[in-house]
Amino acid sequence: MALLNTLYYLIKRSFFKVSFPLGISFDITNRCNMKCKHCYFLKQNQTGELSDEELLLRIQELKINYPSVMHAGWLGGEPLLRKELLVQCAQLFPLNMIVTNGTIELPVINNSVYNVSVDGTREHYESIRGTGVYDQVKDNADRNDIRINIACVLNRLNGDCVEFLLEEWKNTHIQGISFSFYTPQRGVDDSLYLNDFQKDKIIDRILNLKKEYGDFILNSRSILKLMKSTTSSEITTRCMSPKALLSIDAKGKIKNPCVMGSDADCSRCGCVVPFEIESVVRRRHFDSMCMVKKFYTGH
Repeated sequence: MALLNTLYYLIKRSFFKVSFPLGISFDITNRCNMKCKHCYFLKQNQTGELSDEELLLRIQELKINYPSVMHAGWLGGEPLLRKELLVQCAQLFPLNMIVTNGTIELPVINNSVYNVSVDGTREHYESIRGTGVYDQVKDNADRNDIRINIACVLNRLNGDCVEFLLEEWKNTHIQGISFSFYTPQRGVDDSLYLNDFQKDKIIDRILNLKKEYGDFILNSRSILKLMKSTTSSEITTRCMSPKALLSIDAKGKIKNPCVMGSDADCSRCGCVVPFEIESVVRRRHFDSMCMVKKFYTGH
């Protein structure tokens, strides 16, 4: 799953000493109203969660222990199943990213960006997430009063959807679409996993589509090139995500090495976050910096 919320502060502080972690993610609930085929969370069989009062106390504790944290990501499960708590928690950080399946109406939270998971147009979406909710998700996401991005995780079921997805959503009110690749569980020969050759071909298509769609494709050219097989393993091997982002599970415990948990196969990581961080840290990739600023500010 994509987490761009580290990057805005990396940009602002790129000429100063950066203290880590910059961001924190919370699995606000283990519950979800969907059973998506590619969901890492579902495969890990997480159970139990903090009460509202316990979570608020844990947040205060973490803010004291990690004063460098400036922003938060809210995940699950489906975080909007605890909507009132989510709204309350989001006020405790200057920037928030809410990762949601979009089936529940999105509340207005002024200091937040929504990442709505949409893995292709109807046919592709339903092959992964099930039938009956695609139109509802599209209606919930097509709004101009809050900042909304679409996050698409590409795998063998939807790897050919990129052009169709961009065409279908280009005239909506979303800010843009980010693409990442499915990360399998460790030691599992997963049928959804795209190999390096397949991913490289898709990345080349997305790079070509940037000529038409520009920043509507939220992945910058720099990031896309880093995601190719010639550089990807080098970056994921020394991934900066565990240092830059603190991940907390629904019981309030720290998850290692990242939000995907200990069962994720880092050697086959398709998450866009390591490449986003790498692109900004290299500093010469100014198009990435501009892209992330646009992600948060809308201009």
